[in-house]
Amino acid sequence: MLTLDNMRLRKTQKILRQVNRLTNVMSKMSDVELKQQTNLLKQQLNSGKKLDDILPQAFATIREADKRVLGKFPYDVQVLGGIVLHQGNIAEMKTGEGKTLTATLPIYLNALTGEGVMLITTNSYLAIRDAHELGKVYEWLGLSVAVGVNENPNYNYTVTEKQEIYRADILYTTNDAIGFDYLQENLVASQDKQFLRTFNYAILDEVDAILLDSAQTPLIISGSPRVQSNLFHIADQFVLTLSESTDYALDDEKKHVWLTDQGIEQAKRFFEKPNLFSTDNYLLIRHIELALQAKELFKSNHDYVIDKDEIKLLDVKNGRIMAGTKLQSGLHQAIEAKEHLNITQQTRAMASITYQNLFRMFKKLAGMTGTGKTNEEEFIETYNMTVIVIPTHRPMIRKDLPDKIYVNLPEKLYASMSLVKTCYQKQQPVLLATGSVEISEIYSQMLLREGIPHNVLNARNIAKEAAIIAEAGQLGAVTVATAMAGRGTDIKLGEGVSELGGLAVIGTERMTSKRIDLQLAGRAGRQGDPGFSQFFVSLEDDIIIKRGSERIHRYYKKFAEQFNVEKPHELTQHRFKTSVNKAQFSEESQGRVARLNALEFDESMRIQRTLVYEERNKLLRMNRTLEKELLSAAHREIDNFLRQNKQLTSNSLKRYILDNINYNFKQSDSILDPDNFHDVASQLLKMVEEELQRKREVMASTTQTINFQRVCVLKAIDVGWIEQVDNLQQLRLVVTDRRYSQKNPLYEYQKETIISYQKMCKQVDKLVLKNIMLSTIKREKNGELTVSFP
Repeated sequence: MLTLDNMRLRKTQKILRQVNRLTNVMSKMSDVELKQQTNLLKQQLNSGKKLDDILPQAFATIREADKRVLGKFPYDVQVLGGIVLHQGNIAEMKTGEGKTLTATLPIYLNALTGEGVMLITTNSYLAIRDAHELGKVYEWLGLSVAVGVNENPNYNYTVTEKQEIYRADILYTTNDAIGFDYLQENLVASQDKQFLRTFNYAILDEVDAILLDSAQTPLIISGSPRVQSNLFHIADQFVLTLSESTDYALDDEKKHVWLTDQGIEQAKRFFEKPNLFSTDNYLLIRHIELALQAKELFKSNHDYVIDKDEIKLLDVKNGRIMAGTKLQSGLHQAIEAKEHLNITQQTRAMASITYQNLFRMFKKLAGMTGTGKTNEEEFIETYNMTVIVIPTHRPMIRKDLPDKIYVNLPEKLYASMSLVKTCYQKQQPVLLATGSVEISEIYSQMLLREGIPHNVLNARNIAKEAAIIAEAGQLGAVTVATAMAGRGTDIKLGEGVSELGGLAVIGTERMTSKRIDLQLAGRAGRQGDPGFSQFFVSLEDDIIIKRGSERIHRYYKKFAEQFNVEKPHELTQHRFKTSVNKAQFSEESQGRVARLNALEFDESMRIQRTLVYEERNKLLRMNRTLEKELLSAAHREIDNFLRQNKQLTSNSLKRYILDNINYNFKQSDSILDPDNFHDVASQLLKMVEEELQRKREVMASTTQTINFQRVCVLKAIDVGWIEQVDNLQQLRLVVTDRRYSQKNPLYEYQKETIISYQKMCKQVDKLVLKNIMLSTIKREKNGELTVSFP
C-alpha cells in the first residue's frame, strides 16, 4: 500500500539519486577544487538559478567536505532528511540517526544565498557544541559561522558583537536567545543599534520541544517598575485563616481557585469592607486572588525553589531553574509574601511575543525531531510544515513492551524497581525515566537503599548532563533522568552490552503526550542496536487523576488501600489499558487547545506589535524632518482635548497648557479670554509651530533637527507601547475569569484590546506634543547638545 509518506519519500529519493551520481566526481576533486565549489555555486545563483537547481551539486559538495573535515560521510537516509529540511518541512529521524550531521546539507545550500541561515536548538550547550564541531566544515568551504549564545549566561553582548553574529552566513543559537534579540531590536532608539536582518531560513532542532512544549509561554522583556503595592503580606495573612473545604474552592484540574460565599463573608469581616466588590476595592480583590493562587497552585520544590532568599522558578518537566524568569502580574510577589521573603519590585512587561508568532516570521522554517508524526496535523495548521518520517539507516530491533499497570504508587515503585534490579544484576544498563524531579528523587532514594550506584539527571547542569547521558549505555550503568534531561545527546552502547539485550528504558509513568513516551523509548535501539522499553503506570499518576474516567476513579477508591509491595498486583484487563490511553489522549488534546488558545490570544497583540514595530522602523530609517507628522499628532491631541472639554473654562485650558505645552505660561495671555475660545485650536497649534521653529534654530544642523524630532516620536511610541503590552498581559488574566459568567474570554479579550489600542494611539499623540513642547535643549561648553524630556 502506497502511503502519503511513501509518496513524499519517492520524490526526495529522485533527488537523492541525483546527489549520489555526483559522489565520485566530488571525491576525485582536490581540496582546492572542492573549496572552489562554494563560489561556483554562488555564481550559478547570481546568474538566475534557484536553490532547487543547485541542490544536488551543493549536497554532494558538503557531503564530501563532511567526510574530509569531520570524518563522517552522510548516509543516504541523512541526505533524504536534508532534502526534507530544505523543502521547509519536519524530518522525523529516530534517535542516533545523526540529525546534527543531516542539518549540514540544507544549511550549506541555503547559506549560499548570503541571506543567513539559523540552526536553533533548545539550550546553549547544544548550540555551542554543534557550532564548534560543525563550524569547521562550513569555514573550510569559505562560509562564516557564529554562535548567538555564550557559555556565561550573564555575558552582555555589545551592539557591534550582535551585528557581527547576525551578519554570519550560518548562526547557531537558541530559541529564547533569538526571541529576546527580536524584542530588544525593537526597543532601540537609533538605526545604528539594530543588529537583526530579515528572518530568512531556520532549522529547529528538537522542533517539537520548541514549537509545542514551549508554545504556551510567551517571551516577555520586563522593566519599567510599577508603583509597589503594600497589600501582598496582608492578603497572605488573610488566606492563611481560610479553610479549603468551606472558604474557597479549586477546579478539578487545580488550575483555578476562588472564594466561596462563606469565604467572601470572611473577607468582608477581615478587611472591614461590607461592600467588598465595589470598584474601590478592585486591588484588594486582586491581591486576595493572587494570595490564594500562591497558596494552592504553586508548591515549593515543585514549581519553585528558594535560593539565597530568592524565588526561582522550576520547569516542572525537567527540574531546570528558569534563570531570569519571573511570574507576571504580581503572582511572583504573592509567592514571596507566602514564603516570608522581601517583596521584589513589580515590573511592567515591555515587550512580548509567543514562539508561534516569532517563528512564523521566517521566510522558510524546517525542523528535526525523533517524534513529530503524532502532532503532524498541528504542525500543518500552525506552521504549514508536514512531518516526513525518514527510514532508519539500519532496521530497528528495539522491543516496546506493553504497559504494566498497578492500583497505587507504592506497588508501581516496587514493581519497576524489581525490573531495575533484574537488569542491574546482569549488568544491563538502565535508563529510568521519570516525569518530574520529585519522582526522580524518590527513585534515587530507593536505589541507594538497594545499594545500586546510579546517576541522577534533573537537567540542572546541561553540560554535565550531556556527558552523563552519553555514558548511560555502559555495562552496569543505572541513570535516573527526567523526561527532557540529556535530550540531543546520543547514548552509545558499551562493549558487551548488545549481548545483554542493549539499553533498558524504564518509564515510570505515562507522560503528558505519546510523543514524549516515544522520545524516551527512542533512547534505546539506536542505529539498529538491541534494547527494550517498558512503562509502569499507577492509577495514582497525575495523568490518571486529572484525565481518568469516573469508573477508574471509583475502582481506585475501592482498592487503593489493598496492596502488597512484596507482590504487586498488576491490572491486566483491557479496560485499564484503554483508560490509560484515553487519559493520555485527553491530556494531549488539552495541551493542543492551550497552544491554540495562546496563539489566538496573541493574534491581537501580533497585529498591534506589527503596526508599532513597522512605524518604529520607518522612523529609524527616515532621513527628513518630521514637522508634518509632529503637527498632525499635535492637531489630533488638541482636537481630542477640546472634544472632551466641550464646556471649556479658563482654568481647565490653563491647566492643559501648563501640563502639556508651556511650563511658563502667563495668566494674562489672551488665549484664556473666553471670547477667544472659538479659536483655541489654531492658537494652540500656532504655539506648537513657534516652538518647533525655535528648536530648529537652536540645532546646529538639519541632521540634529531630524534626530531630535525622531526621538520625540520614538519616546512617545515606546512609552505608549510598553503601557499597552503590560495592559494586555494584565487583561489576559482578567478576561480568563469571565468564562465563569458565561462569557467568551477570547471575544472579551479581542474587544478590549481594540479599545486599549485606540487609547494608546491617543496617549502617543499626547506624549509627542509634550516631548516637542516641554523638552529643553542645552548647549554644553564643548558644543554638544543635550536634550531633557519631560
